[in-house]
Amino acid sequence: MTYTNAVAVALIAGDGVIDKLELETSIPVSDRDFLAAYQTKLGSASSRPSEDERFCKLLTDWMLRRHRITA
Repeated sequence: MTYTNAVAVALIAGDGVIDKLELETSIPVSDRDFLAAYQTKLGSASSRPSEDERFCKLLTDWMLRRHRITA
C-alpha cells in the first residue's frame, strides 16, 4: 500500500495553499524550497512522515503568525 497524505494533496489541488506559501516572504527560502519539492513529491510519489510533519509545522507557524497580525 502506498502512503499518501490526502489532506496535503487536497490543499494543493483545491486552493493552491502550498503555491501561496511558496510566495510568502515571511517564510525562509529554505522552507519555501522544501515546499516546492514537497508539492512535486505529493503529485507523483509517497511522502515520508517526517516531510508531512515539517509541512504541518510550516503551515501551523504561518497560520499562527497571520492570526497575530490580523487579530
